[in-house]
Amino acid sequence: MRKCLVCGKRLKIAVGADHSYTGGHYFGVMELPVGKGKYIELGERKICGRKLEVVKWTGKHKKVEYWECEKCYHE
Repeated sequence: MRKCLVCGKRLKIAVGADHSYTGGHYFGVMELPVGKGKYIELGERKICGRKLEVVKWTGKHKKVEYWECEKCYHE
């Protein structure tokens, strides 16, 4: 059982002997900021013609698996 990171729907993932899976779309592991902390500004970068602010989270992180349900995946 996993959870869609977008809408929160519970996903029942079936894993085959060849490591294939059904029941959701997996995008890997990512870190989310948790607890107390703040974002500190590190500067700006130009990406694809747009200026974006680069920041760093000073608090703790939590590693989560990124799964999406079928509906969220196709939106």
